[in-house]
Amino acid sequence: TMSTLNLSPGSLSTVFSDIEPTLQEEASPVCSIAYTADFVTAYDYLRTCLRTDEHSDRTLALTGLCLRLNPANYSVWHYRRRILATLQRRKASAIGGGEGDSDAKLPPLDANVLESELV
Repeated sequence: TMSTLNLSPGSLSTVFSDIEPTLQEEASPVCSIAYTADFVTAYDYLRTCLRTDEHSDRTLALTGLCLRLNPANYSVWHYRRRILATLQRRKASAIGGGEGDSDAKLPPLDANVLESELV
């Protein structure tokens, strides 16, 4: 697989020590959602990574953690797909023949890569 990182909510502050988590902004909610502490921590780091558009092994692992906490989040699935495409393109480029890291055209993803990364 592309990512060998196995993240847990407790390891996030170590793995992402170089970034500041972005807290969720709620303007006086009528009814607050009672998120678990693990969910809040993971999504705080995810918001920062989304804002900076980081595509790395650690963000791939973070999206996996976020999807385990909430598999119905389309935005996380979309971000994960973009990360996988970038990592696949980098790997192909390193092997010899890629044309850099342009996001203009995402390559089709290998179904086996997707399946192995999503478990």
